[in-house]
Amino acid sequence: MSSTSTSPGGRPSAAVYRRRRLVALLVVVAVIAVIVIIVSNLGRGSADTAAPGATPSAEAAPDGDSGDSAGESPATPTPSASAGTETNADGSCAVGQLTVTPVTDAASYPAGVLPKLSFTVTNTGMEPCTANLGTTTQVFTVSSGSDVYWRSTDCQTGAEDAEVELAARTPQTSSPFEWSRQRSSTTTCQEAERPAVPAGGATYTLSVEVAGVESAEPKSFLLY
Repeated sequence: MSSTSTSPGGRPSAAVYRRRRLVALLVVVAVIAVIVIIVSNLGRGSADTAAPGATPSAEAAPDGDSGDSAGESPATPTPSASAGTETNADGSCAVGQLTVTPVTDAASYPAGVLPKLSFTVTNTGMEPCTANLGTTTQVFTVSSGSDVYWRSTDCQTGAEDAEVELAARTPQTSSPFEWSRQRSSTTTCQEAERPAVPAGGATYTLSVEVAGVESAEPKSFLLY
């Protein structure tokens, strides 16, 4: 055996120890390099699988689309009230939001009994609104056929405004007043006794306008 491999006592020489340490160091370095490569590959693989093509969870829906499946139709919203009957922004009743119904306290009147006239107004919207229901906006008209026999505004005095809040879908009836059964005319307002209308079973109709809204149908009654 060579003198460079073994010391005199049969033990390996210092050169052998150095070679062994070098080999061991190279092995450790190789192992570390392998570990680093494996870890690097694992990290790259997990990143690749996390966002392959950045697939979104759901496609962006166009404006107005809820993103539901194509086979489902979007629900059609139910309007709170028919078109043109919504309350104005200032809370006043809109055109077409009110209905007016003429009211008499009886269907027929014996001789000498005075009819009591009034009206019912209804807010047909889904929200409360306000309207001027004062005598400044009220017009009561009593007719027979095509002839007008009496109109409340012919000799009206002291008319007043009255802003009233009308609850949704709740009819409100005005205070009744008596009609004298006499004709009216703007030229006879100063007369104490004006001509009486024909009676004896004559048919009359009452129409009412209030807050710019006319009653859709007149109310019929008989005078005896």
